[in-house]
Amino acid sequence: MATNYHQAACLGWVFSTTECGIAALSVTGEEAYASVEMQGQATWHDWPTHYLQHVPEMIETVLRKLQQHGWRFDQPGFLSQSWRQHDLALVGIDDEPLIPAPSWQCNGGQREARVLNRDVVDFAKIVGRVEPRFVAAKLPWVLAQLPGLRKELKRVVLSGDWVAGKLTDKWRLSASDALCNGLLCQETKQLATTALRQANRQLGGRLNPKWFPDPIASQAVVGRVRTNRQATWTPLTQKLKGWRVVAALGDNHATAAGCGATDLQTLVVSLGTSGTINRIVPTSTSLRGKAAAFEYWDHRLLLMMLGQCASWYNLFCNNYAAGLSHKTLNNLAKTADLNKIRRVACPPDQVQTQDTFTWPVLDRLAQPEQVASVQFSIAREMLQRMKAMHQEVKGPNAGLKRVILTGGLSQAPLVRAVLSCGLERLLPQSTVWLNHRPGPLAVKTDALGALYNALAAATKTTVPQVIEKQSKLKKCRPTMPDQKKQIDALLTSDKDWSLE
Repeated sequence: MATNYHQAACLGWVFSTTECGIAALSVTGEEAYASVEMQGQATWHDWPTHYLQHVPEMIETVLRKLQQHGWRFDQPGFLSQSWRQHDLALVGIDDEPLIPAPSWQCNGGQREARVLNRDVVDFAKIVGRVEPRFVAAKLPWVLAQLPGLRKELKRVVLSGDWVAGKLTDKWRLSASDALCNGLLCQETKQLATTALRQANRQLGGRLNPKWFPDPIASQAVVGRVRTNRQATWTPLTQKLKGWRVVAALGDNHATAAGCGATDLQTLVVSLGTSGTINRIVPTSTSLRGKAAAFEYWDHRLLLMMLGQCASWYNLFCNNYAAGLSHKTLNNLAKTADLNKIRRVACPPDQVQTQDTFTWPVLDRLAQPEQVASVQFSIAREMLQRMKAMHQEVKGPNAGLKRVILTGGLSQAPLVRAVLSCGLERLLPQSTVWLNHRPGPLAVKTDALGALYNALAAATKTTVPQVIEKQSKLKKCRPTMPDQKKQIDALLTSDKDWSLE
């Protein structure tokens, strides 16, 4: 046990598909991160789910890891959560889940989504178009599989709301995730009671608005942690007694905040495991409908994705460059003859980074051209999505003035050079910045977003203000100036590489 201690002031809890982690910020500004593997994965009616009963044990384990490095939690602070989007908790009379929580990967509600979008008058107009993974479709699908659950059902919430409820004994519906689950009116962010009541009749009583608690704004405090007498929760709630629990965020919302999204004129591009492009728009903005939309405090968050980004690159490294460091690979890419590189296709989503995988187009290339081919291909795919995101907003005031690059692959000189050249043509009025946040939270953007949400509540400021203060940005300098003309020519006139 360390002799010097760090008094925790804010915590950002993260619950992803693979990990349960905590980002910690001390009263003097130190940061830490610890995690354990996600527990409780299960299958229910052939779809992925999670047993939420593992949550208190996982959080306690992570807190103990932090304590072993000198962290203390005996002075109440603020905590918030980042949760897998669309995670559904059906809660019984004992405040325990009746079934394992259907995850974002559960698309069982396909028929119900069609009914809501097609047959319930103005439902999609009020709450947004419903996808099968949304709670509005998944809940009636679950109840169709087990009709008897209706008699036992006390309330329906998102999984982050269930955790907040167990900690505080206050039950609210977090607007961040509820807004993209077909439950809230898009204009008011209030429960769409009338629309849900009409849908409930159409679906035979399987979408009753009485099951949902009142919504709560993303930055609002749900309540203080109270001692929970249930054995599995008692140690955790005693340890964190008095801490204020801030409303949970959906993981897309939290990740965008952790990446640095703050204003209406900034595009945030993350080149992590998945590639994401985020921009913030007013809720009244007219859109073309190609981007996914989520709540982002007072605005709307738009998201476009490249499902495989750094994972695509890691798959290549494991199969073509095992044992070589990223620095070595980046140097190889810088020496490549760009006249010889070839466009490489993104691998299918089901391919994992440890799988054996080949691209025949690479077989005749030397290693520098192989590395450059993959890096250039990934950068081009991201540029195509940036172009689509820029075009997503209709009408005036659609200009973007700043692009922030973050994530592991943003450190690769060739990737940065390709992105910079492409952005000069796509967004000539913008400047490109690099997020070079140091420390243990540099790549933990979902946990960082939850931490920012807690810190904003603690300091009584807005999350964008917190992000601007906490982010570490530097101007993106030219990385390969000698190849700029050649890169530009490939992106503008080459039949394989052109962005047109």
